[in-house]
Amino acid sequence: MAIEEGVIIKTNGTTAVLRTRQKTACESCSEKAHCHTSGNDKEMEVEATNSINAKVGDLVVVSFESSRLFLLAFFLYVFPIILMIIGALIGERMAAAYDGNPSTYAALCGFSFFFISMGIVKWKDHQARKTGKFRPEIIRIKNNRPACPTGRS
Repeated sequence: MAIEEGVIIKTNGTTAVLRTRQKTACESCSEKAHCHTSGNDKEMEVEATNSINAKVGDLVVVSFESSRLFLLAFFLYVFPIILMIIGALIGERMAAAYDGNPSTYAALCGFSFFFISMGIVKWKDHQARKTGKFRPEIIRIKNNRPACPTGRS
């Protein structure tokens, strides 16, 4: 389970937007010394389910299931590549059937399948945003109203 801390900057019914530093998510990673993002101290805004009714300015702890993170990474990065390879293989077979250039057919079908996969990813993203299925959840309030409500030191 991935755990992150952040400061709530806006609430909206059952959800809250919190500001967090990208660097804190990397602290528990064994590869942080080799990763280029670990030195990056960028602030991010994250929308999370607010089932504990945290208020603006609260320092909260947010969790996100690692299995869902893995599924999202697979769907975003691996799925389009798999579809592109399938498209290229179909293109090669079509070239043989229509007596065309295999490279041209493979490229056209491969890129077509890749763009179709991007449409599928976009559609699934839209569905996931509506349902909140992959949204992180605020699990506890660490302390109320930190000294600096923006979360900056």
